[in-house]
Amino acid sequence: MKKGRPLEYDPEETLETAMYLFLEKGYDSTTLRDLLEATKISRSSFYHAYGNKFQLFEQCLDLFCDKQVAQIEHALKHSITGRAFIENFLNDLARGAHAVEKPNLGCFVMNTAHEFGGRNAHVAKLISSATLRFSQTLQKAIEKGQKEGVITKNKSAEALVFYFMSSISGIRTMISSQVPADRIDEIVDVTLTAFD
Repeated sequence: MKKGRPLEYDPEETLETAMYLFLEKGYDSTTLRDLLEATKISRSSFYHAYGNKFQLFEQCLDLFCDKQVAQIEHALKHSITGRAFIENFLNDLARGAHAVEKPNLGCFVMNTAHEFGGRNAHVAKLISSATLRFSQTLQKAIEKGQKEGVITKNKSAEALVFYFMSSISGIRTMISSQVPADRIDEIVDVTLTAFD
């Protein structure tokens, strides 16, 4: 059998480059030219590998979710308690408000939800699926903390996880709005009281 020509690009690296470009600029503002220049692949290779911009965008969204879920699971596995995981998660998020060397790009999923604003039913399903994945993964930390006795059992894990996710989204919005870092720290402190 004849072997095909080797690819002129690394598919994983190309997908990750495109993901960060979409994260930085959004779907609408990212042009095909932007993608070709950033990934350094030809137009024909692009269409052969990804079909079109939207299909590539879907793959990038999946990649982002896979990476985030893997990071959460790794952090939870190495956290002393479920409560410690939540504290570290929020404090790491708040550190973004103190970082001046690079802009905070927010969350790809939430950015997409804001950009599309319900105007595309297919994207709405993608966002819903990604949100469910995140909530199920984060809920493991809350249930772990409740079993350990370091997170309140007066509220259900389901209620706490969606409060946690809404807090994450709100904090990211505040950081993007350039709310002072000390205010972000205060928001984190208040958020943590919900788990007492």
